[in-house]
Amino acid sequence: MAALETDVVIVGVGSVGSMAAWQAASRGLRVIGVDRFSIPGPFSAYAGESRLFRKVYAEGGHYTPLLQRSQDLWRELERRSGTSLLRTTGGAVTFYDEQNPVLARYLTAARDQGLAHELLRGDEARARFPEHVVRDGDVAVFDPEGGYLKSERAVVAALAEATRLGARFLGGRRAHAVEAHGDRYVVRTDQEEIVAGRVIIAQGTGAGAVGRELGVHVAVRPQVLTWFPTVEPQSFSREDLPVFLRRAEEDGRADSARFYGFPSADGWTVKVAGSVYMDEVESMEQPPSWDPSYLDPVMAWVREFLPGLIPEPVRVALCADGYTPDDTGLLGTVPGMEGVAVAVGFSGHGFKMASAIGAVAIELAVDGSTATDVGFMAADRFLAPGTRLSRLALR
Repeated sequence: MAALETDVVIVGVGSVGSMAAWQAASRGLRVIGVDRFSIPGPFSAYAGESRLFRKVYAEGGHYTPLLQRSQDLWRELERRSGTSLLRTTGGAVTFYDEQNPVLARYLTAARDQGLAHELLRGDEARARFPEHVVRDGDVAVFDPEGGYLKSERAVVAALAEATRLGARFLGGRRAHAVEAHGDRYVVRTDQEEIVAGRVIIAQGTGAGAVGRELGVHVAVRPQVLTWFPTVEPQSFSREDLPVFLRRAEEDGRADSARFYGFPSADGWTVKVAGSVYMDEVESMEQPPSWDPSYLDPVMAWVREFLPGLIPEPVRVALCADGYTPDDTGLLGTVPGMEGVAVAVGFSGHGFKMASAIGAVAIELAVDGSTATDVGFMAADRFLAPGTRLSRLALR
C-alpha cells in the first residue's frame, strides 16, 4: 500500500473540508484532501445552486461571531477568486404568524447582538414584499445583511484557491480510520496510508462512524430541492428582491409550515424548498429514490403564499446533511487526539458558516485554540467525562 506524508489531511472535501483546505494552504501548509466521491462531488450538503445567509439568526445570538467571521471570509474568497459568491443586496425577510414562539427568539437574537432589523405588518409588509401573500396575522422581519451564497460556486472557488497554493486532492477514496502514532497521525484509506501532523474530519453525510466514536448518532437526512416557473417572466428578478423564509404555526406546531426561497437565478424559475425531509439513510453512496407525493407540501405552500409562481416544479436536485439530536454541529478536537479536529453534523444550517467553520477547524487542530467562540459545538460533549481516544473509525 502506498504511503504519503503531508502536514494536514482533510477527510471529506465538501462544504467545510474545501474551506479548511483553503485555510490550511493559505498558511503555507502541505495539504492532502481525500473524499469517497469525486472532488467536487454530487449529493452533498452544498448541492443545488444556493444557500441562505442570515445575520439575524433565530437559532440564537451565540452564532453571531461565527456568522460575522463567515461573512468576512466569504468576501475574502470572492476577492481571491474573482467570483461573486455572497449576494446581500436584497437582504432577507422571514414571515411569521405573530403567535409563533420562534419570532420572540429571532427578535431577542437581533436585539442582544445589536443587529439591524425591521418589523413590518399588514399593508406595509404587502407593499414592501408584493411577491408574497401576507395574511392579517403575519409579521415580516427584514434582515438587511441577509442574502444567499452560491454554494456550488463557493466550494469550487475554495478548491481552486487551495490547489493554486499547492493542496492535493484525492477523490474516490474510502477513509477507514485515523490512528495516533506518537505525535503524528495515520489516515488509512482503501488505497494508501497518509501520515500527517494534523487531521480534519469533515465527512458530511459520511460522518456516521465518527459520530458513533464521539457518542452520538449523526442522522443522514436527504432532501429534494425544487424550482418553480414564474407566471410572468422576470417577476422574481428585481435587484432588491430578498431571500425569504416562512414559519407558520399551524395546529399548535411552531414549524409545521416552513419553507424558503431565493430570487430567480435564470429569469424564469425560482428555487423554493421546504423543510420536508426523506427518511434517514445509511449514506448517500446509493442515493435514495423518492415518490412525487413527497413534493406535495412544498407545492401547496407555493400555491398558498407565492401566487406569482406556477405550483408545479420544473427542476429538482437531491442534497443531504448530517443531523445531531440537538441540531448543533460537532466542532472541536478529539480528547486524546488533540491534533485531530472534527467538523460534522451541522444539521441543515452549516453552509452559511462553512468558511468560518473550516478556518476554526484548522486553528483548533494546528494552533490548539481559536478566538471564535464555538464552545457550544464541542465535539466531545456526548462523551463520558475523562474519555480519551487514540483511534477513530471512519467507516
